Amino acid sequence: MQEEKKYLQKVETAIDDNVQGLMIEKKNLEEYYNSTQSEFSSFFYESDVEQLSRYKNIIAETEAQINLIDKKINLLNGQKSRPYFARVDFKEKDSLNSQRIYIGIGHISSGGDQLVCDWRAPISSLYYDYDEGKASYETPDGDVEGEITLKRQYSIENGQLKYFIDTKQNINDEILQQVLSKTSSTKMREIVASIQKEQNSIIREEKFRTILVQGVAGSGKTSIALHRAGYLLFKHREDFSSDDVLILSPSNLFSSYVSEVLPELGEDNVIEMTFAHIAKTELRKNLQSRESLIDEIYAGKNQSKLNEIAYKSSFEFLDELLKFLNEVYAKLFDPRDMVFKPKDATEETYNAFVFTKEELHKLYFEVFGTLPVDKRIEYMADYLTERFGLNSEETKLIKPRFKNMLYKFFPISDIYKICNVFYSRIGLAQVDFDQVPYEDIAPLLVIKEFTQGLSHEYQVKYVIIDEMQDFTPVHFYFFNRIWDCPKIVLGDINQCIEKTLSKKYLLDLARFLKAKTIILNKTYRSTRQISEFSEKLIGLKGVINFSREGSEPRVIKTNSTEKTLLKLISENQGKFKHTAIVCKTGDEVSKIADMLKDKVEYEVIVGSDMSFDYPLVITSASTSKGIEFDHVIVPNVDDVNYRSSLDRNMLYVASTRALHQLEFLYENKKSKFLKKA
Repeated sequence: MQEEKKYLQKVETAIDDNVQGLMIEKKNLEEYYNSTQSEFSSFFYESDVEQLSRYKNIIAETEAQINLIDKKINLLNGQKSRPYFARVDFKEKDSLNSQRIYIGIGHISSGGDQLVCDWRAPISSLYYDYDEGKASYETPDGDVEGEITLKRQYSIENGQLKYFIDTKQNINDEILQQVLSKTSSTKMREIVASIQKEQNSIIREEKFRTILVQGVAGSGKTSIALHRAGYLLFKHREDFSSDDVLILSPSNLFSSYVSEVLPELGEDNVIEMTFAHIAKTELRKNLQSRESLIDEIYAGKNQSKLNEIAYKSSFEFLDELLKFLNEVYAKLFDPRDMVFKPKDATEETYNAFVFTKEELHKLYFEVFGTLPVDKRIEYMADYLTERFGLNSEETKLIKPRFKNMLYKFFPISDIYKICNVFYSRIGLAQVDFDQVPYEDIAPLLVIKEFTQGLSHEYQVKYVIIDEMQDFTPVHFYFFNRIWDCPKIVLGDINQCIEKTLSKKYLLDLARFLKAKTIILNKTYRSTRQISEFSEKLIGLKGVINFSREGSEPRVIKTNSTEKTLLKLISENQGKFKHTAIVCKTGDEVSKIADMLKDKVEYEVIVGSDMSFDYPLVITSASTSKGIEFDHVIVPNVDDVNYRSSLDRNMLYVASTRALHQLEFLYENKKSKFLKKA
């Protein structure tokens, strides 16, 4: 213990020395920055364009250096409370001595010696991937083989070494128990000390362009995605920055929940965007929210609506849509002669500005015939402007007019009318697009991208798509069109709440995305009792539950939901940091909120951008998906409210939000799903 405490002191001293050195470097840079700014201002009117440009570049580069130093200082200061969390002693093949490798959030060095290795460094993979014994790690020069002679894990809090554990296994259960037994937070945290072997393989995957991760509730999917982003930003720092990575988040609320993970790893936050944001930007219409669709499905129980949603969520529907666009709509182009007569044109030069219908037909159907309609029109407009011999400024003004003229050779160009024509051809009802139904948003975006192109560019180099079960094949086709880059797609088909997804769908999706599929069947979030209960709700088999013990979920029959809710809230006041009453629909949320009004303090959160950081929230299962709470109460779990297969999925989502305690309430007759559990 004394030797370890001495080493910890050495590392803490190195952190202080490094911070001090960086502060001096920052001060010198700030002085240089200020003097350069002063020179720039003094000689502004005397300098030529080249000198001014040189000044601007120096100022920008110096500012970037200062920002980088600030980032390093913040990371080191953050590391001081827990400089490292593990140690691996590794003896290379044919070597006599072992080297000690301490692993932490970031590198820490002193006098040329590496005291702590970044968890993302190749050598650090030894800790995650191997038990004691033979091991190897990859380097640019090839694999380094050897033997792990010791694995040690540390509990360090506020710079104090509490204890350490030697283990022959990958991650010691005692350390993981401590991480998982903590109360819930409104912000997801980094998990570098407890990353499991199967999670690490995804984080460090290099061979596949796209990865599809199917993981049971609580398997750490979102954490894996964020840590993968951190890993890629570390390993491929020269290739791309945080501005080149995008997370497609389920909601702005979810974005807030994960916002601190990458900064804790020493990286800037990446771009975050929701599908709703893209849709609003491109369609500029009143759009139905996903939460509203879920409420409509569960309130109406309209079988024809469910059937329509299921069909529009199928690969068959996508095939029909693409077939219509390529084989029907694209062939509707019927050009006529385009005649232009400039003011100064004479009879001799007049014909130079005639584009015959035969010429336009050949351009559209032959020269550019393999492209989507928007690209054909784009390139044809380029061709026409070139024929006119216009300069760049004139082209900017005239090209849009050419495009408008070319689009008039289609009988229809309005995407909403095109969509309804398509629906008529395949036997679906016409849609009133005053408010665009949620299930029609993705088809409209595909139609717009194919026929007109999009209003904005969405260029990034890596995309993280979470909650894959909330998207359809049409969504994924659209995502592939706008993001032609590697992706990681994560989700759980068992948590789909508007349709039923099968393992075959998962195989079809992987084939469509050309993705490597990874299955995560170990859950860490909830206690063993909650996990097993939740799995029985939907008949889920083959799940490995991490053995964190807790109380059994309670199924409570009550004559008064209101009184029982107040009793449970009172009993657990102060015991848990976050309690959630998770309802089936937004309408039920409102009823429960009215029931408890003026009797207890709570916050209502349904499909909003609000935080969950309240002791008691009333929310819906669809809104809370991806979030976790210490204590969850699910009301009205009776045989009327929860009876269909979709109801069962909703109940599963609600129950898997609970970390430590879970209760179900019902009046009259309980749901058949509770009987099975």
